Amino acid sequence: MSVKARLWILTGCVLGGFCLAFGIVFRENRLTERIRALERLSVQVEIETLQMRRQEKNYLLRNSPDYLAAVREHDRAASEALDRLRTLDPHPDPLCDKAAQLLGAYMAGFESMVVATDPQAPDSQAGLFLARSQSLRGLVMADPNLAPSLENLRVRELRWLVQGTPRALEELLAATRDLDEAVSRSGSVGPKQREVAAYGSALRAYAGKLDETSSYNAAFAATARELEPVIDALRRHYEERRRDVAHASAVAVVAVQAGAAVAVLLVCLAVGRGISGPLSRLRRHAGRVARGEATDLDPAVFSGEFRELAWDIARMEKHLVATILDLARKESEAAEEARMAREARRRAEDLARVKSNFLNLVSHELKTPLTSMVGFSQVMLKRLERGLFAELAANRPELSLEFSRFHDNLDIMLAEGHRLAELIDNVLELAALESGHAPLAMNAVSLDELVDQAAAPYLEALGEKRLDFVRDIPADLPPLRCDRDRMVYVLRHLLSNAVKFTDVGQIACRARREGDMAVISVEDTGRGIPPAMREAVFEKFLQLGDHDTGKVPGLGIGLAASRAVVEYHGGTIHISGAPGRGSTVTVTVPLAEVAPDASFA
Repeated sequence: MSVKARLWILTGCVLGGFCLAFGIVFRENRLTERIRALERLSVQVEIETLQMRRQEKNYLLRNSPDYLAAVREHDRAASEALDRLRTLDPHPDPLCDKAAQLLGAYMAGFESMVVATDPQAPDSQAGLFLARSQSLRGLVMADPNLAPSLENLRVRELRWLVQGTPRALEELLAATRDLDEAVSRSGSVGPKQREVAAYGSALRAYAGKLDETSSYNAAFAATARELEPVIDALRRHYEERRRDVAHASAVAVVAVQAGAAVAVLLVCLAVGRGISGPLSRLRRHAGRVARGEATDLDPAVFSGEFRELAWDIARMEKHLVATILDLARKESEAAEEARMAREARRRAEDLARVKSNFLNLVSHELKTPLTSMVGFSQVMLKRLERGLFAELAANRPELSLEFSRFHDNLDIMLAEGHRLAELIDNVLELAALESGHAPLAMNAVSLDELVDQAAAPYLEALGEKRLDFVRDIPADLPPLRCDRDRMVYVLRHLLSNAVKFTDVGQIACRARREGDMAVISVEDTGRGIPPAMREAVFEKFLQLGDHDTGKVPGLGIGLAASRAVVEYHGGTIHISGAPGRGSTVTVTVPLAEVAPDASFA
């Protein structure tokens, strides 16, 4: 048998047990709901019976038609509940019939007693007695001293009406005599004594009438005493039936669950044996494959799904061997390529180091003679502008044109000398920063002063290009903690590039505070920088003009040196913008009020 078939059997056992348990619970709920309805009806019968007995006592005490109507209404309600109970119960208990019989007998006895003691009858002794009892209560208003005797008479009268025993009657007669004596002592003879005598006569006549109906009362009392236990037994019977149904259902559910558990266990054992054996063989085979031993898997020894799995594993082994051989070949090729890449990288690093060393050496060697050349050119220019040469040019017009050409040539020599000196300074600055031998003179410096000093050399170029220079620096911005000369060096490079690549519009220098840092941005409305080149422009010896606008003066190390200076201060620098919409270079520099006191080396 296949594993799939065994799993279907297992699923059938689980679902069968679940369905059987669900059916038992459903049947229990149906039976419980019906028994609860029967139980509610039995409780309603009991409640209506108790209310009927209470109203019966109220009627016997007060002989009110309202209480008589209430007794009859509760009897009707109890009878209707009993009828519904026998209708809903397919197998009614004999207690239902007995309760209905006792209820009918009770009501018949009560109606007989009512007819015998109806105070509304023309010759009713009960009516006369009640009338005399009501007239006695007016004696208290006439003589307040009679109140204790009248209260004692009222209590004895109620007790006799409730109990109906000879002893209670004797106590009531004794209370009547005590009241008569109290009237005599008060000196109020005449009408009061006649009222007391009339009450005594009515009491004896009513007591005699009750003796005649005592047989009815005895039968009624016996029926009433028997009715309540029967009704209570009926309620308890339905409670027990509900508990029995719940217990039987619980036992059935437990039995079904136990049977289903046993069936599931047996099927699981069968499924386990059908799975563990083939899996053990496959695991041993996988171990041999992992150790690199020969693959000798025979799919014919398996059955069902495991045979298909064994065929798949055999095909996978063949593919795995081919893949391993291919990976080994590619690994060898990759190792060779990596070796060649490392060699190329080493050569590139060596070339870059040689280039940097060469530029550094050349810069040092050129700086001294260049300084001398610039100095001599300045001296020559000053002597040409004043002194003997100026007098000769003024007195001899034929020499003025030659002097003017000579003066222009000296101006060009000075401009190119300054530009070359600036390039050499850039190379030396970058070399010092890369070597780590560039100490910073950290001080609290005002950004306004830095911008003034950095922008001064470019104000003439801004005017020539008709470019607006915008400064947006908050007055409450704290001073920067930086090296003044190197930060001026950075701002000059940024402003130089902005002036160089902007033909119309404006150049702006803005600043704001973000936490412990000052954020300085130099914005222009020039050509902008493509997104792909925003990081490349910070590389050494790369000029954006080489690709887009032709050759640009310089070596392409200004932004590289600027980044090195900013990062040496613990800040950052990046470029944003879009081609044709200008560019923005943003620099972050620590503020003096939050920067650490330790000096930078």
